[in-house]
Amino acid sequence: MRFMRICLVRIDKMGDMILTLPVVQGLKELNADNQIDVVCSKTNQKICKKFKSINKIFLIQNKFIQILKTILKLRNEKYDYIFTFSPGIISMLISIFSRSRTKSVLIFKSRYKNNYLSKFFDIILGKIFYDHFIIIDRQLRYSQNTSIHQTEVMMELITKNGLNLNNNAEIKNLFEFDKVNLNSEKLCLIHLSSKWINKYFSEDRFINLLESLKNLKINIVMTTDSTSKNVFYKIFQKYKMITNKEFKNFKNIKNILILDQLDFDNWTSITSSSSYVITPECGCTHIASLSKTELCVIYDADNFPDMIAKEYAPWKKKYTKIQSNDQYLEEKLISFIN
Repeated sequence: MRFMRICLVRIDKMGDMILTLPVVQGLKELNADNQIDVVCSKTNQKICKKFKSINKIFLIQNKFIQILKTILKLRNEKYDYIFTFSPGIISMLISIFSRSRTKSVLIFKSRYKNNYLSKFFDIILGKIFYDHFIIIDRQLRYSQNTSIHQTEVMMELITKNGLNLNNNAEIKNLFEFDKVNLNSEKLCLIHLSSKWINKYFSEDRFINLLESLKNLKINIVMTTDSTSKNVFYKIFQKYKMITNKEFKNFKNIKNILILDQLDFDNWTSITSSSSYVITPECGCTHIASLSKTELCVIYDADNFPDMIAKEYAPWKKKYTKIQSNDQYLEEKLISFIN
């Protein structure tokens, strides 16, 4: 079988890239000689560099001249296939101006609007410039119980091109993070996304939850992102905070700590070293899905929680799902740890 030169365009968020990795692995498992290159965002680049099955990485940044330079580099590659998985005009232009023999695109209709004109311009481009395209009408597919999972619809587009891949490919043994020894037999990581705080759940309830979990004799670390300090005012006053620089020399975790703005390597190492991870649906969900940790994901009750879960569920990973408006949320999280 002749090897194929394939490019995947995925220039959105970290979780989207992680859900693309089974596609890369699925193509590699049926022909190890396949060259699989990826066009990624700055955020996604961190993931791509860790995954050995990716051959070349092309970085897309938001400045016009940088986008143009990347497009020119891709034109020199002359791929057999290029697949555009990310929504948006930039990702489509990348593949349109490539010299790939075959071009394919996924077009995602809005999950929030149900109208004929949704992504009308993208559909016109798809009909003119692409050999194959699939329109993902999330609302219609969801109502018909047809898959809207990101990984599965990407695989659907691959097979529409006549390519074979292992559609059950797993990445857990091919994506290893470093682990840290913090003298903690049982460690629970809670990600401090602003998505915790809403009309159903206050910061005071969050503090009560932390104290209840502490009573289980489990050590707790809270990782932060750029949204954390916007909503967790009391948390940052109440608990000790360890910075990224301090974490590198930190050897012992006791009770409850905030690990503030860890870099990617430190964040992934503490995540994979945890026995439990509790997080709202975000990038942390998918980082945790790559490790053996037990995972609990909280979905926003006011943002199509069932639909979001079906579209972005961790790939081949058993996990616990809770909605943010669950009146027994604390009890269920305590039960999850127990």
